[in-house]
Amino acid sequence: MIRQKQAEVQAFLEKMALDGWLIYDFRGTNPFATKIFNHGGSLLSRRWFIWIPKKGDVKILVHDIEFGSFPRLGFEVFKYNGQESLALELSKLTQGAKRIAMEYSPMANNPYVSKVDGGTLELIRSLGLEVLSSGDLLQLFLAWTPEQLANHLKASEVLTETKDRALAYIKKHIAEGRALNEYQLQQYMNDFIESQGMQSGHAPIIGFGPGGGDPHYVPSSTQSKTLEPGDAILMDLWCKAPGDNPFADITWMAHYGAPTANFMKVFTTVLKSRDTAVDLLQSRLSQGQMLKGYEVDLAVRKVLIDAGYEANLKHRTGHSLGNVTTHGEAAHFDGFETLDERAVLPDIGITIEPGVYFAEFGVRSEINVYAKPDGIDITTARQTEIDIV
Repeated sequence: MIRQKQAEVQAFLEKMALDGWLIYDFRGTNPFATKIFNHGGSLLSRRWFIWIPKKGDVKILVHDIEFGSFPRLGFEVFKYNGQESLALELSKLTQGAKRIAMEYSPMANNPYVSKVDGGTLELIRSLGLEVLSSGDLLQLFLAWTPEQLANHLKASEVLTETKDRALAYIKKHIAEGRALNEYQLQQYMNDFIESQGMQSGHAPIIGFGPGGGDPHYVPSSTQSKTLEPGDAILMDLWCKAPGDNPFADITWMAHYGAPTANFMKVFTTVLKSRDTAVDLLQSRLSQGQMLKGYEVDLAVRKVLIDAGYEANLKHRTGHSLGNVTTHGEAAHFDGFETLDERAVLPDIGITIEPGVYFAEFGVRSEINVYAKPDGIDITTARQTEIDIV
C-alpha cells in the first residue's frame, strides 16, 4: 500500500509542513501499521518502525533478530538490537527532521488515532522531534475505491427496500389486527437483508416508544415491546456487500397513528439539524475549504441545543463507514464524545445521524454522505416526512 500512496503521502506532508511520518508498532498495538505496510504475516515479536520522509525513500527499522526474515518489497531495511541501539538508529532514520507525524492525539482527544504509548512518545521527543497527529495521513489509506463506492450504493438500495418492506409489514399487521413486537420486525428485516446477499453483522435496532429512547436498544425474543397506538417507531438498519466493502447505515422513523405536536417538533428539528450538516458540507467542500469533523458536529448540535434539547443529546452527529464494522476509522462528525480534528477528505463515506432522546420515545434521522473534492453526494434514502402507519 505504501508504494501506491507514497507520492500522495509525501505531497500531504509537504502541504502540512511536516518533515516525515514515523509509524510505530509493537505486536499489533498499532493496527494501522499493517494496513500501510502489509508484511505478509511475518513474525514480528519486537518493535518496528516505518519512516516516510517528505522527500526521499521509505525506510524500515526492525530488530536484529527479524532483520533477515522481514520482507523487503523494494524498501531499505535497517536494524537495531539493544535500547541504546534503538535510540541511535531512530535518530539516524529521522536525521534532519524536526516536525513529524505519529499515531498520536493530543490529550487523547481522538482515541481512533491515539495508538502510540506515552513511553514511546517520550523516546521520540528525547531525540529532539516534535510529534503531531497523523490523523489526516491515515485517511489517505482509508479512501474508497470506485468499486467499493458502487458496492456501498448497492447496500444502500437494499436498505431502502428493507425499510419500505418493514413499513408495509407493520401496516399489514395493523390492518389485520395482529400483534407485532420489536423482535418480530427486527428478524423480518434482517432475514430480508440476508436474502439479498448482504451482510449485517448484527440485526437492526428496532424501538417502539421507549425503546427508541435508547440509542443502542436491542430487542430480544424474550424481551420485546408490542406495537401500540401512539408509539413512535425507530428503525436503525445497516448492511454491506461481502468482502472488503463499506457499510451503508440508515435510521428511519414512523409513527402508529397521528403523532403529537411535541413529537413533530422534535422530528422536524432533527431533520433541520441533519440538513444543516448537509448544507455545511456542500458549501465548504465545494469551495475547496477545509472542514474538520468536529465542526460539523458543532453546527448540528447548535440547532438541537437552540431548540431546547441539550439534555436529550446522547451521542455525536455521525461516524465514518467501515468495511469490517459500521463504524469506520476515518473522520467522524464528533465534537462531543471526542474532538475529531481530522479533515473531511475526498472518497470517504460518513453518516449524519442526529438524535434526540426521551423516556417515552427517541427521534433519529440517519443518512450517508460521500465526500468528493467539490462537495458531497447523499448515497442513501433521505427522510423528509414522518411515515404514519
